[in-house]
Amino acid sequence: MWPTLAAPQQGGAVPAVPPTTPSGTSAIGAAASLPVVAPGQQSTSTGPTGGLQIDMGIKTSAKRDSNFSLTPGTSKGATYISDTTLTFGLSSITSAYTLQINGSAIMRIADIPGRSIRGIEDPILNALFIADSANSRLTLRARLRYVDREFLNPFQVEAEDLQSGLITNGGTLRDPTYSLKYEVGLNAPIGFVLDLSRSEKNYSGVTNPRIFNTNTEAAKGTVLLRYDALTAGRMSFGQTHYTADDLLQTDRTTRDYSIGVTRDLSQTLQLDAQIGYTDVRTDTLLGTAKRSGLTGSVGLVKTLQNGTLSGTLGSTRNQNGQRTTLSFSRSLQLKNANITATIGTTSASTGGSSIIGAVSYTYLLPSDTFTVSLNRSASTNNSNQEILNTQLSLGWAHVINTVSSVNVGLDVARTEDTGGTGAPTIQMTDLSLAYNRDLTSDWTLSSGVSYRTKTDTTKLDAHSTQLFVTLGRNFSFRP
Repeated sequence: MWPTLAAPQQGGAVPAVPPTTPSGTSAIGAAASLPVVAPGQQSTSTGPTGGLQIDMGIKTSAKRDSNFSLTPGTSKGATYISDTTLTFGLSSITSAYTLQINGSAIMRIADIPGRSIRGIEDPILNALFIADSANSRLTLRARLRYVDREFLNPFQVEAEDLQSGLITNGGTLRDPTYSLKYEVGLNAPIGFVLDLSRSEKNYSGVTNPRIFNTNTEAAKGTVLLRYDALTAGRMSFGQTHYTADDLLQTDRTTRDYSIGVTRDLSQTLQLDAQIGYTDVRTDTLLGTAKRSGLTGSVGLVKTLQNGTLSGTLGSTRNQNGQRTTLSFSRSLQLKNANITATIGTTSASTGGSSIIGAVSYTYLLPSDTFTVSLNRSASTNNSNQEILNTQLSLGWAHVINTVSSVNVGLDVARTEDTGGTGAPTIQMTDLSLAYNRDLTSDWTLSSGVSYRTKTDTTKLDAHSTQLFVTLGRNFSFRP
């Protein structure tokens, strides 16, 4: 059962229709665990292939921001920041094992109205270990981070942070995360998957009552039954324990039970169905509240010549009650473009109904790349508020010549209440223009300007203009 027999690495089978999302997660679908990557680098499932590799990078930047903290109304003054970011990565990949360790730290000198910063900031450490064999796989992940929240990019934070209302003012965050996943019987009639995880969010220097320490521990076991080449079943049980240092001292336990089946109805049509039961018990200073009931989902995926067409109807439960979501998706592969679109509706016991969806579009030309990304989802945040979260990203990259290029980007994020739970409407935008030039084969210079805005129904509007210049390089070698 221990994965020690060497065999070529292979990805596990991925259901064409995602299972019902856990309580309290996005109605669009819970994101899979992200692979460990160095900051600023694209993620890959296995990283560089073959043997030991060391990656290192250095980037130095200077910025001037007219309202760095996005103070509502009149700015308190300009901010000057000098950052030198050091990144490192160590990877070793064989047919049986994968080891990746990477991280970064910033040597920062900053003068912000009301305070100054001198020293090492934002240390991050990520680790990934996979032991893979012909019939089993063990995956261990860990992440450690200690960051000044004022320097977090709101368009790169986790979904949970966005659900809290795009609160970006002040304080520090330490959020260690650990997970273990063990799969056995990958190619056998009967398989088993064990998922264990723990995540923390520890804040200091934060006065906003909507930001508080949380701790989440989750365990889930799944039995996989492969009846034949066309049909596979699953039975699972999961428990999530959540505690929060909020005003009510929330202590919540969620238990999920489910059975499901995946069936190939034809060579191009697949069915995925699941039924389950969720029990939620919440203890606070005000007493105990219970929510329980049936959950389930059914989905169809049709494989077409140029993509896929799918539809899903699902029902989940959390501390606020039931949420039902209906969505349809279409992926389309064209000669110079890829399009993936989802449209649907969701309604919950608390709050109203909302239109949800997602669009991802990429168009490639010899010298230009256009990208569009739109995501609109409904979920429940840590304050038990029903949040409608919308994110839009537009990008254009143009290659001027062999050594220079220009990038234009627009990011918009908006969180609002779906009705009746008291969350404010907050919107942030970031419009940026950057010019990039390769000074040598190793060093790249980038300079530009960005304009940011923040609107909040409970505060005055905030505006900021930033000028920046960055010089950096990355290099890799194999000892």
